[in-house]
Amino acid sequence: MNKLQVYNLFRKKRELNKGLLITFEGIDGAGKGTHVNQLEKELRSTGYKVKKISFPDYKSPIGEVIASYLQGDYGDVKSVPHELICIAYGADRAKMRDEINSYLNNGYIVLSDRYTYSNLFTAAKMEESKRLPFIEWIEDIEFKEMKVVRPDWNFFLYVDPQISIARTKERGKRDYQNGKEDIHENNSQLLIDTTKTYIDFANSKDNWIIINQMKDKKQIPIDEVFNMIKSHVKTLISEVEKEEL
Repeated sequence: MNKLQVYNLFRKKRELNKGLLITFEGIDGAGKGTHVNQLEKELRSTGYKVKKISFPDYKSPIGEVIASYLQGDYGDVKSVPHELICIAYGADRAKMRDEINSYLNNGYIVLSDRYTYSNLFTAAKMEESKRLPFIEWIEDIEFKEMKVVRPDWNFFLYVDPQISIARTKERGKRDYQNGKEDIHENNSQLLIDTTKTYIDFANSKDNWIIINQMKDKKQIPIDEVFNMIKSHVKTLISEVEKEEL
């Protein structure tokens, strides 16, 4: 038996009676995928059961429709009725409802790279006075009508939209784009409006945590950002563990 096998044999398993669904939101280039991947490794290493998910699922039939929308096949961001595109995004999550519930019922911590509140991108296209009522409509459609699992906690990873714009240009196009521009990513004003919408909404809710990645107009090192996220998540988990005693 090697050292790794011995470690795994005696490693303390830390299981929750009821799992947690923690989502990570932010504009493109905010580091959601990077931090979700790192957090998954960190929690697994300390004995927790973890399931990582991400949305949209571009390989599914619904995801293909979403990809076509983002490629501009149906027109620009103002051409498609807001309700229709939100229903498509919601249906993409609804198809995983039973799977997510199964993980939660078995004590997993489910980490999601984007979730219901990614639809704040759509709300941000509206006048400010119409955004909150539309977000409430989104919640009703997903959580009540589609029975999408409601998150326990939501993180918003804040980064200056100008950094996001530069980063997405440097990164180049991803598979789902098929060589075309993403009509969300290439709309600078939409990224700015979406950031404000997220901040305003997150500040109004008790189960949101804003991770400010900026200091002196520069993005702080990625390891410092992760340490902030990790600290918050450990606190959330410890609170659940105390309740289960």
